[in-house]
Amino acid sequence: MKTNITLICVLENYGKNVSKMLSDKLDMFFVDMEEMFEYELVDSKHILETLGDKEGKKYIKNAEAKVIKNVSQFENTFININPVTLFSGRNYSSINKTSYLIYAQISPKYFETRSKHSGDVLPKDITDIAFGDRDKKYVEKSDMVINCSTMKEKKAVKKILAELNRFFKKNSK
Repeated sequence: MKTNITLICVLENYGKNVSKMLSDKLDMFFVDMEEMFEYELVDSKHILETLGDKEGKKYIKNAEAKVIKNVSQFENTFININPVTLFSGRNYSSINKTSYLIYAQISPKYFETRSKHSGDVLPKDITDIAFGDRDKKYVEKSDMVINCSTMKEKKAVKKILAELNRFFKKNSK
């Protein structure tokens, strides 16, 4: 039985902020997977230096998969995870067993605007990458796709809560 909710969004800070607000509203434990990786893999730089780039990255990826598997076994947890990490290796199957997956879909223009305001220097083709085949995969694999288009976080939270309510009412019959 699924007792968790996982949110993915191509804008990491947006997804994290929305996830945190939703976990508070739903009285759920909040886990940001990037923070968990930093906590669990404190010495990732040392790992890369010791094992070399290729073996170090492989080790870190496997360690992240273990963290994801452990977190996915929690109950009443709202998980925020980068979609690229979620769909890497066996991570999706670990999360999918215990978690409803929400894709907070935003518009490419909003992505570009928010990314520029955050000061991130992004590759030229990042929008095409984020909104091409990856977007299709996120839509296909998610239990709910919530079109947050150009919404600010608080408005997105309200919309997602309403959609969650409809989803659970529909699926409880």
